[in-house]
Amino acid sequence: MNQGEAPDARAPMRALSPRRVWMFGMGAGLLAALPHAVSAYALEPRDFGFKLALAMVPYSVWALLGPLILATFRRVTRDATPGVREVGPLVAIGSGFVLVHALLLALVRSGLEQWAARGVAFSEGLRALLLERGALGYFEYLLFLAAWAALNAVRRARERELAESRLMARLAESRLQSLRAQLDPHFLFNTLNAVVGLVRQSRNPEAVEALVELGDLLRASLEGRGDHEVPLSEELELVRRYLGIEQLRFGGRLESHLEPEPETLMARVPALVLQPLVENAIKHGTSRRASRGHVWVRTWRRGDRLVLEVRDDGPGLRAG
Repeated sequence: MNQGEAPDARAPMRALSPRRVWMFGMGAGLLAALPHAVSAYALEPRDFGFKLALAMVPYSVWALLGPLILATFRRVTRDATPGVREVGPLVAIGSGFVLVHALLLALVRSGLEQWAARGVAFSEGLRALLLERGALGYFEYLLFLAAWAALNAVRRARERELAESRLMARLAESRLQSLRAQLDPHFLFNTLNAVVGLVRQSRNPEAVEALVELGDLLRASLEGRGDHEVPLSEELELVRRYLGIEQLRFGGRLESHLEPEPETLMARVPALVLQPLVENAIKHGTSRRASRGHVWVRTWRRGDRLVLEVRDDGPGLRAG
């Protein structure tokens, strides 16, 4: 599986290959037949292998029929969870499988128990088997059907979960791309206006520095378009470049403070989680002050949580 690839919801269904169904049936049959063989051996302590083989015959026949039953289930239900319409036909089909099971069982047991030598007609032995194991065989078929329905229900639930997780991932990606589409032009227009103001004031070195910072800022933003999470150090670098541009715009009226705890720098955070907060702190906070304003960006660890703080000393929001 490639990195980032979602697990295949049909993996449990692929696991039910005919070979696996047969092996599982034989294993379950051995476990079910062993107590019968031990009981028969306790009554007559000889030929344990023969007694075990005789007890295994009904389950071995089911294991032989297992792949055909599985293919029938898949064809009738179209590889989906059986509904009300499918249950009726599957229950009816079960009668046919029980008859086939009894017929195959009679063929095997007629040879193992030597019906002909004992004067037992095949039809009589088959009738006795149907009376002896008919109801039990039908119950075993229904158990197989219930197990198939449960596996399909689990698969369908897993498919729904995977579909929901993919939808949420696409939604988060579209929101992030929309946010970047709004922010990038905003950076560009604000900075270009600031550069125009600096040029008009003959502050050419500051204008050049602002353009350099803008280029670095846009490059960092564009390079991370596909990332939902980034290291905190990269997010802080983006904030630092943004503050550098705003510092050129406001000059001595703005003072910024980046105060991250070193142990938090490698933590992963949502992309662009800090820059919009810093922008709002400047736009709605410090830019309204006549004197110098301050913006603080702090990060620290509180137990197993990462705390991010953006604070300014502006006048705050109006009442209401």
